[in-house]
Amino acid sequence: MITTVDIRTILGHLIKLDFHDVIDSLGGNYWGISRCLVLSIMFWGLLGILWNMIPNLPMFAFGWLLGMAPVWLPIVMIITAWKIWIWYVQSTYIFKRDVVLLEVKMPRDITRSPRAMENALSKLWIDSGVTTFLNRLWQGGVLPYFSFEIASFGGEIHFYIWCWRNWRPNVEAMMYAYYPEVEMVEVEDYASKYRFDPNKQDAFPTDWRYEPRNDAYPIRTYVEFELDKDPKEEFKIDPLSEVLERMSNLKPSEQMWIQIIITLCKDVRRKKGGAWYETESRYEGLIKEEVDKLIKETSTQDPGDRHASDAWKTYARVPRYRYTETVKAMERNMGKHPFNVGMRGIYISDAKDFGAPGYTAIRWIWRPVGNPQFMNQLRPRRWGNPFDWPWQDFNNIRWNLTVRRFLDCYRRRSHFYSPWIMPHNMMSTEVLATIWHPPSAAVGAPGLARIPAKKGEPPANLPK
Repeated sequence: MITTVDIRTILGHLIKLDFHDVIDSLGGNYWGISRCLVLSIMFWGLLGILWNMIPNLPMFAFGWLLGMAPVWLPIVMIITAWKIWIWYVQSTYIFKRDVVLLEVKMPRDITRSPRAMENALSKLWIDSGVTTFLNRLWQGGVLPYFSFEIASFGGEIHFYIWCWRNWRPNVEAMMYAYYPEVEMVEVEDYASKYRFDPNKQDAFPTDWRYEPRNDAYPIRTYVEFELDKDPKEEFKIDPLSEVLERMSNLKPSEQMWIQIIITLCKDVRRKKGGAWYETESRYEGLIKEEVDKLIKETSTQDPGDRHASDAWKTYARVPRYRYTETVKAMERNMGKHPFNVGMRGIYISDAKDFGAPGYTAIRWIWRPVGNPQFMNQLRPRRWGNPFDWPWQDFNNIRWNLTVRRFLDCYRRRSHFYSPWIMPHNMMSTEVLATIWHPPSAAVGAPGLARIPAKKGEPPANLPK
């Protein structure tokens, strides 16, 4: 049923005459028509017109390309060879890494706030392996990356940390330093041993990215939930509790996996207003730029221009919660270690139990930490989300291919380097500690696996 709101939206897109907006918003959202399909139709239509105007078009095009080969062929070959070399050395380097999956087992009496996890994550802000151009371009060295995971098997929840084996001491040290009561045990990789059968099971893969604003705007972190003040257990409101509660309420045939892959953020950009060779940290520069925009919104007019509609902003300094809290959150996160972060998840179930409650839950599982009104939210974007209309996927061919590709990507923990390079966001340790931390006793999800008691520390004077 088309409502008046839909009609107004359609007319608005048509009046603006913005090609991208019409295709993505009108064609994509309303009819499931992709940009690729529209561009393909336009290409073949224009090619047909050109073919009619130029007799023997294929030979004409071939002759033109052959005659210009001395110009374009060396450039194409050099660029292609360079990309293939980088792909080869990086893939070889990653393939040689021995990996380990550590399960984080937690007792019932964890009382630390996520601030402890924030401090722990700063130990992984490392750039080992890419110090010189020989490391990067000849040996194929890449930045170490780590995966923080939460998996529920039929309602039984487990926390994991995946890393290269030579980085295991660092991971264990960071966890034991701030959570000495936890146990870290090497376990078999649940994703690698799992075999998906499309004839018996259904799956919904997705990823999450910042929307509707850029990476300068964070989500609601544990500071907004006042967990940084270490309140009593009965007064704690942990945003992770809703996530774990939903993952606990799964049937035996259902599974939910969440993966958060992080690596040091070294992104740079050209410094705005500086010389052409000057660069700056993209994370820091982006936040400063957005903070300046927010401040200018309250003082954008010339004080002498009293006829301007918002001239009052130049002399009336009224405290506004939105500006105050947003700037405060952005500048607080600017002072913390930034990571490049990729987030993905999947809901798997037997075909008879697969339905909207399951895949809707995994899509919007991070809604408790969202603030789409004036900051950001973690919105589902890639993988299974585009297939809304029957004509987009005949006989589930594309869907099953997407699931196979997603599982391969998940097993490899691949996000920043080949074979799977995906879009990512920049997040601070504060944001990461909010969405992955050992839950305290205030989280009472029944499926959360906890050890019955914590281990005591050995006497310091034991003989070695």
